[in-house]
Amino acid sequence: MVSFRVTQQIHAPPPFVVDWWLDYSSDDVELTPGLSRRKVERIDENRIHLSTTAEFGGRLRTTDGTVSRTGPRSWHMTGHVVSNGFVVSTLQTSYSVEPRPEGSCVIADFEFVGRAFGWRLALAFSGYALKSRQRRAFRDYARAIERDFAARGASPSSPPPRDGLPAAPVGAR
Repeated sequence: MVSFRVTQQIHAPPPFVVDWWLDYSSDDVELTPGLSRRKVERIDENRIHLSTTAEFGGRLRTTDGTVSRTGPRSWHMTGHVVSNGFVVSTLQTSYSVEPRPEGSCVIADFEFVGRAFGWRLALAFSGYALKSRQRRAFRDYARAIERDFAARGASPSSPPPRDGLPAAPVGAR
């Protein structure tokens, strides 16, 4: 098992950060370096199915899972990683956005569990690379969020939902 936390400061208010982050779209493949495919399908008002394919360790890996809105500033992903047609690991990630004086802080707790001994060993050796890759992606997301926030000026409106999740689950407000 490999677990780690990634945090990222973002100079934008929490509602803007959450709405931006959860505005999932199949067209967002360019947001993450190395991503070659991204497919988003709405399940219901608070959940989407997300499938992404990226190169990692010299091979294409597909991450397939469900993203669920769990609160006004939190969401969770559960899924699995597929390599060469086989499920090689499961994953869980919990996200939250906390207010900070300078904007927000995104906190994500990742957990990958290898399905077979070989993959548990591979995950143990690739833990640092997984964490580094997520940190780079979060820095890229922060820059994109800050650019979008600045482009909207002092009174930003939430980005319109595309295939993403709503601003909050039913009954959360």
